[in-house]
Amino acid sequence: MGRIRASTIFNVIVLVIGVVAFGFVANHLGWSGIRQAIVGAGAWFIVIAAIDLISAMCDAFAIHGFLLPTQRVPYWRVYAAQLSGMAINRLTPGNSLGEPVKVTMLVRSVHIELAVSAVVMFNLTTMYVGIAAIVLGVPLTALLLDLPDRVALLVWIGLAVLVAVAIGIAVLVRRGAIGTLIDVLVTTHVISPARGTRWHAKVDAIDARVRKLGDARGSGSKRGLAGVLGSRVLNWVGTIVVLYAADIELTAPLVVASLSVGILITWMSNIIPLGLGLADGTNYMLYGLLGAAPVAGLLFTLLNRLRTVVLALLGLMAMLIANALARRNTPVSAPSGTS
Repeated sequence: MGRIRASTIFNVIVLVIGVVAFGFVANHLGWSGIRQAIVGAGAWFIVIAAIDLISAMCDAFAIHGFLLPTQRVPYWRVYAAQLSGMAINRLTPGNSLGEPVKVTMLVRSVHIELAVSAVVMFNLTTMYVGIAAIVLGVPLTALLLDLPDRVALLVWIGLAVLVAVAIGIAVLVRRGAIGTLIDVLVTTHVISPARGTRWHAKVDAIDARVRKLGDARGSGSKRGLAGVLGSRVLNWVGTIVVLYAADIELTAPLVVASLSVGILITWMSNIIPLGLGLADGTNYMLYGLLGAAPVAGLLFTLLNRLRTVVLALLGLMAMLIANALARRNTPVSAPSGTS
């Protein structure tokens, strides 16, 4: 009961933060500009929003799959958690505050180690699929386009860093990521060995589950991978529709670059909400190099940002409804650990 109440209080606080952030972002973009962009896109904007909602359903399908081998959870609860966490991620710096939101919403139905491990496994799978797309797309972009030496160097450096990070994280996961972090804290005398031992006892189950990522036997990896791949394909389709709605001529180099280098730009710009400022200038330069009018990069960034704002608004609404239902339907007993 206390855990459910604590998760609800945390989510209400984050919801308030999200609403304030949404107001700030909407005010920064300008309500008149938002309205004109949506009207200019016309019916295509509704198509884009529908694609994004279905993409989020695929994400929830993946998380649900990572939970399913151990415990059955109503799918709609996972979808509400994913949509809510996605909204907070898009509206706050670092693109990470939404992950605790997902966990705290899931712990109303499962034990915390299951919720944490499922969200971590989903994020790892999403990261590896995204990096794979960049690894394939960057060389194609380099072949199809005559990029300036400085830009090409930066892109290749970014790719090398991503691959190194992916390898490092894979090694860390095999060793036990959270347990390794605790060991570092003990070694650097940030925490005592006794406390480290107590913390290990709490997180070893999470590390053990995450370590099974990629194991088809009982880890939910197949279902999780299918959900992430479905989401990524839909995200690509949504990006192409945004390009079309912005009246940007669809050429092979532009599409390939948007779906590979564009991901890299998005990841880099996540250090600030919606990539305000950073994404604008980078896409302005990129689309100029791709043979389109540089201003097309600004229009694409605006439509893509509005696409995210609409999804964030729907996510905040889902978060509000889910928390209201949680307060009204507080379970009598804690959820069981197994099905």
